[in-house]
Amino acid sequence: MNFKTLLLGSAAAMIVAGGAQAADLTVAEPVDYVKVCDAFGAGFYYSPGTDTCIKVGGYVKFGTSVGHSDYGPYIGAYPNSDWSNFYTEVSIQLTASSVTEFGNLTGFLDVRAQTGNSAGFTESLTQAANAVTKSAYLDSAYLQLGPLKAGYFTSLFDFGRGYTDTGVFGSDSTVDQIQLNYAVNGFGLAIAVEDQRDRGSPGNVDYIGTGTTANTYYTGGADNVPNVIGAVSYASGIFSTKIAAAYTDLALDRTATPYTPPGGVPGTLLTYTAQSGWAIGGNVEFALDSFSAGDKFTVFGAYGDNANSFTGIAGGTSVAGVGGYGSNQLAAIAPGTSWSAGASYKHVWTPSVWSAISGGYAEYDGDGTWRGADSLNAWRLQASTGWTPVKGLDIMLDGGYSSVDGDGSIADGDAWAVNLWLKRSW
Repeated sequence: MNFKTLLLGSAAAMIVAGGAQAADLTVAEPVDYVKVCDAFGAGFYYSPGTDTCIKVGGYVKFGTSVGHSDYGPYIGAYPNSDWSNFYTEVSIQLTASSVTEFGNLTGFLDVRAQTGNSAGFTESLTQAANAVTKSAYLDSAYLQLGPLKAGYFTSLFDFGRGYTDTGVFGSDSTVDQIQLNYAVNGFGLAIAVEDQRDRGSPGNVDYIGTGTTANTYYTGGADNVPNVIGAVSYASGIFSTKIAAAYTDLALDRTATPYTPPGGVPGTLLTYTAQSGWAIGGNVEFALDSFSAGDKFTVFGAYGDNANSFTGIAGGTSVAGVGGYGSNQLAAIAPGTSWSAGASYKHVWTPSVWSAISGGYAEYDGDGTWRGADSLNAWRLQASTGWTPVKGLDIMLDGGYSSVDGDGSIADGDAWAVNLWLKRSW
């Protein structure tokens, strides 16, 4: 046997032995790569091993504001400064969707948290709480199966308050609700039942309690009757519109009678009685791409009887948000008629720069034995400019002026503010 034969034989033996060992090795499972899901739009991926499509979004936002108000705690807290507040806000948004025999099944949530410091004149209730707790809160969440949608999201009555970052007067409410929707050939029909407490209903006291003023007692209040809302919408070409109507039981009237509790001090009994109400509102929007790509114009308005939350007297950046009332909840439950109207125009200068201007007006006339002497008229002018220097980054400068002229217990006053924020979205 020569050396060449020995070498070839050894090589053959090694190959056979290696093949036998390889047969004994565990075969690696195929990698289950995340796959793009295009059934529900961009950004969705299949959850591995399921037919559910997942989308993760969110943002980080930093903002500050400068301004002056004749109302609220700000001037008393910082009488020599018009600088209001620095804050940082974060949002985590999750969407899960799948196709079923009953239609698309979707779940969505938007959880936010915000820092902040007390005594800002633009401070919301959430900001005031976060100034102490720095805690997270639920901005919106819902589940949807075909035409059925239920959860905590924008009220069916809302139709927008302009293209500026701060809107003018109008319904601006996120509520717990259940909603049915139907759409065909550009027409949409919807009905919703929503929790009245999300619009300021204070509940009912079925006993006699002690008021904050000496020798005053109270009883009664709102009935636990949900708001019922219906809406009709239509869109075709450059034109779209929506009309909504609501039944509500938010308003309260109050009567005062002499009262002496058993073994107590004589005083006055304040009895609160629920008042039913209604509201109707709508908007018309035009896409003005033929004039300039991306331009829009809209007009909107609402009228209500015992329905201040639906007309922008109460709620969000409403008249009560500017001032005049002792609280936003008081504005929501005050009986009387109110109406508001506004218009807004947006112009796109370049694909990354746009500007908008909005103007609005609102009136309220009190009614009943409690707020019968109260009335107001208010107006607001807002302007905004947005810039997107790179994809995912937005810079916004927003400024406005509001004025309230009140009678009865509603005070006159003015407010102006300039807001600047930067937001990184994904």
